[in-house]
Amino acid sequence: MEREEDYVEEKQARVQTETPEGEIENRGYTREEKDFLTGNRVVEVWSEGGKSSKKGFTGYLHLIWPYFLFITFVFFASLIAGYVSVASFPDMADNLIKSFSSRFGPLQEMKPLYILFVIFLNNAFVSLLSLVLGLALGVLSILFIAFNGYIVGVISNIVAQQKGLLFIVLALLPHGIIELPMVFLSASIGLRLGLQVFSALIGRPTQIKKEFKEGLQFYFHWILPLLFVAAVIETFITPLILGLI
Repeated sequence: MEREEDYVEEKQARVQTETPEGEIENRGYTREEKDFLTGNRVVEVWSEGGKSSKKGFTGYLHLIWPYFLFITFVFFASLIAGYVSVASFPDMADNLIKSFSSRFGPLQEMKPLYILFVIFLNNAFVSLLSLVLGLALGVLSILFIAFNGYIVGVISNIVAQQKGLLFIVLALLPHGIIELPMVFLSASIGLRLGLQVFSALIGRPTQIKKEFKEGLQFYFHWILPLLFVAAVIETFITPLILGLI
């Protein structure tokens, strides 16, 4: 029995002498260290990378969903207000129509490719502006959406009187079903940023830089490409549909 104990002690001493300095202890590895050493963590990250895009979209959309619903309500409430106000303020409606025609009238004389890029750049700028303006406590994002909703309501009323309500639906629905949600999402991000700024002002812990970075990533990764798709539809498909009326 004593010989066995002597043998064990001798073996342990031999292992210690063969081990490099600083690594004499037989330490236990944590799960993260084992994963790193075996490559499991790398495989896990790589496998998650293929799903991160979809998870990122749905996860962030779930995060800003309450803001999206509020922005959507503001837009359509303003649209209805603008539609109804035409009868009470006809002069104002005429001025809006003249301003709108002078701004976008020359587009009809351009080639389709130029029209595509003008529409896309305009919508991209408007959406990005509504996002950035949210840093002013979210107020400017709300006013921005309300103003645009009001203008759409006024123009819809006047055009409907001239060409009918069906024309308005067919002119707005094909591209608007993509374009409007993207603009709403941009304003929703802005509104969330505004609330983050407000929380910081009253002393609550926030991560404004992180929120702003994630909002911009969502904008460039999802909103901007879909705005381009909407511009393609508005340029090439909507005129074909309206030509059938």
